[in-house]
Amino acid sequence: MESRPLRLLAVVGAVTLAGVAACSTGADRYQGISLAADNPDAELRGLARRASEGDKHAQLALGIRFETGDGVPLDLRRAERLYRKAAATTGDVRAVYFPSVRPKTQGKVLPSWFRPPQAGLPAAQARLEALRERRRRERGGS
Repeated sequence: MESRPLRLLAVVGAVTLAGVAACSTGADRYQGISLAADNPDAELRGLARRASEGDKHAQLALGIRFETGDGVPLDLRRAERLYRKAAATTGDVRAVYFPSVRPKTQGKVLPSWFRPPQAGLPAAQARLEALRERRRRERGGS
């Protein structure tokens, strides 16, 4: 007879393995571009890889390619998505708990940068606004 903790552990393990499998299948493409070594366009593959890793300059360059159709299919939605990523300020803040060293006093939770903040690119913000205006005009909006 299986105990309750072991059953729970088996379920958690199965869910974790399913999550890892799902993540690994999507890691070979970014914005529809193959990151595999068999992709003949090594420059585009490298650009997509850097963009997938959070390189804002690569995201901007890849967005421009999607906006102009340079080596990739013309796709204004993907261009807009990449411009948004390149224009956004990012970072990864985590909390760190410092226990108290004195009895009957509380410890402190303080924020700590896991990855330092990275400012958004003004050029990406400008292209994003221009692209949104262009799409608005094409739809017949004011």
